[in-house]
Amino acid sequence: MAQTTDVSTGLKPEFVAVVDKIYRDLCNLQPGTRVLIIADSRTPEHVVSLFMGMAMTMGAEVSVSQNKTPPPPSLQPGHEWNAMVAAAAREADLIVDLAVGYAEFMAEAVERGARIISPGDGTGGHHIEDTLIRTMLDVDIQSLRKEAQEIAAMFTRADNLRMTSEEGTDFELDIKDLEGISSDEFLWDPDLKKWTGTWASLPPAAPGIVIPKGRGNGVMAVDGFLLYEPAYDHETPNSPILLTFEHGRIVDIEGEALFRDRLRNWLDAQPDDSPRYGPVHLNLGTNPRAMLTQHQEFEKLRGTVCCGIGDSSLLTRMWHGSDLEPVVSHIHWDILLMRPTVMLDGRTICETGVIPVYAEKG
Repeated sequence: MAQTTDVSTGLKPEFVAVVDKIYRDLCNLQPGTRVLIIADSRTPEHVVSLFMGMAMTMGAEVSVSQNKTPPPPSLQPGHEWNAMVAAAAREADLIVDLAVGYAEFMAEAVERGARIISPGDGTGGHHIEDTLIRTMLDVDIQSLRKEAQEIAAMFTRADNLRMTSEEGTDFELDIKDLEGISSDEFLWDPDLKKWTGTWASLPPAAPGIVIPKGRGNGVMAVDGFLLYEPAYDHETPNSPILLTFEHGRIVDIEGEALFRDRLRNWLDAQPDDSPRYGPVHLNLGTNPRAMLTQHQEFEKLRGTVCCGIGDSSLLTRMWHGSDLEPVVSHIHWDILLMRPTVMLDGRTICETGVIPVYAEKG
């Protein structure tokens, strides 16, 4: 008799505790809240059902919108979404985003007062249970929240950011008028007893800054990943890709030949230069259990720096407000530096990928 392999994808009981933590601690979900869950075929049905059922048991009014799987994350700013899900989003108080990421209708939802929690960084996926259990269940997320707030305050107080690495990074940025953003991924602050977030992308945390168009000079040695269209999701180069920035625009790409040429060809094929502008955000990952595996967690890997390039017109509306000059583009893509040294006004806050602990355990 042939042997069979158990490939069951049944619900993990630990994930029930994680979803409860998301709703109670991060969202402060209250009875009567209108919750819209946006999903596609990448996320297991039982995960979507759990988010729906848990919200219902807490007294929320819940609706699920199952949509066609969108294009790669890097192309989402220019994607035209289903008009029906956009209409549903106009009625929601809380959007649980397992599919979208960036979209005009999401920015509009935030501007009218709704809040968004993205348990899969807008991409969901079959791995969402394992990732969130590992990065949230046994991690002190309250300490991560406090630490992220302290690091954000350091960004706010600083005038200059310099980033270096043994791999070849030497990059400088004027940040004297920019506000640090904690990106602790809590919509509700339990200490202040008030709403402090509008859009949160799990897992926590990645404090940093949103950067207006035209800032940043020097070289970034990308040794973590490229999140761009040729990979559909992300690829890791065999050796660093060297991106040279002048006044917030990529002017040269060198390094490992295969990925250098793939990136050059992709950017050269675009209808305009907008995907070369950046960085538009810079974030320092702080989660001790995140890994360089899936999209929803690698941007939070402790001691790494993630930078976004291309569109920030949606990001500034969802995350920071519309007071910064954005880059308007049909593309938003990301890069990761694995072992950076980050200095704010000469003070080292991360050294060769190691961050001191900036908050006491909660």
